Amino acid sequence: MKKVLRKVKDLYIRYTDKISYRYNYNKLNKYMVSKGRKTSMSDDNAYPALCHAASEDEKFFKDFRRNFIYNRVLEHVPQYQGQEYLDVINRNDKVKFTDADWDNFRKNDLYGNPRVFPYEINSRTLVLSPTTLRYAKVLQDILTLFDTDAIKKVAEIGIGYAGECRVLTSYLSGIESYSLFDLPEVLGLAKRYLSKFGSTDKIRFVDGTNIDVDDEYDFVISNYAFSELIRDVQDIYLNKVILKSKAGYMTWNSLSCDVLDGYTLEELLKKIPGSSVIAEEPLTATNNCIIIWGNK
Repeated sequence: MKKVLRKVKDLYIRYTDKISYRYNYNKLNKYMVSKGRKTSMSDDNAYPALCHAASEDEKFFKDFRRNFIYNRVLEHVPQYQGQEYLDVINRNDKVKFTDADWDNFRKNDLYGNPRVFPYEINSRTLVLSPTTLRYAKVLQDILTLFDTDAIKKVAEIGIGYAGECRVLTSYLSGIESYSLFDLPEVLGLAKRYLSKFGSTDKIRFVDGTNIDVDDEYDFVISNYAFSELIRDVQDIYLNKVILKSKAGYMTWNSLSCDVLDGYTLEELLKKIPGSSVIAEEPLTATNNCIIIWGNK
């Protein structure tokens, strides 16, 4: 009888937690709808509401990287694509990551309960999320293409949970400041995530819906995010961030110019002095590419 009562109690707790979870999320979603904001593909009410909930509530934060709302925007890299990123990393003869480097990258997966898979790396079987492998590949690209000793002030447009930021700042010790630009709700989640790793003194959290900074940067990075903004917001980022950056690495897709009247690839290359295109490897969608400038 005691076992039956315990089971009923456990089921009741899970059920009431689910009701509470849905209630809190629905309340947040209604708040986002009331704001009527639409700056990008991901500014869809549901995603910002989930990010805000995860920034404030441990129930949401604990598993946010598995949440189906979050996965519509991020953490949807499949296992096989993680292996493709790893294959690219292994083919690069100029930059090799050590066991210590990989142990550091794996720390990205300590929070948010991401889906992780086993990969053979440096004769070891390591369990990582495919997204973390992508962040490591982007770091390797940067180390290969740019003079990283000159990178002191970094700006990132569209930050996810700040996983790329953590990888870069933990590897490149010369970074003095790192400005994160995104929706305020996303910034809140990033702040909670990064605080798990210690001080965030180097990090500046900038509201992408009201950019009030006027600064210059050594390097700007954007993984797909810039190319998913509406054109008016792209103009703001071009004038306040991108054209004030000596070098840059932006993975581009065609979503904005296809759906939101954003800039085409050709238009962006004309606007960014000295910019050129390299292939995205592995290619994750038709027309994807990487825009770089200020490279070696």
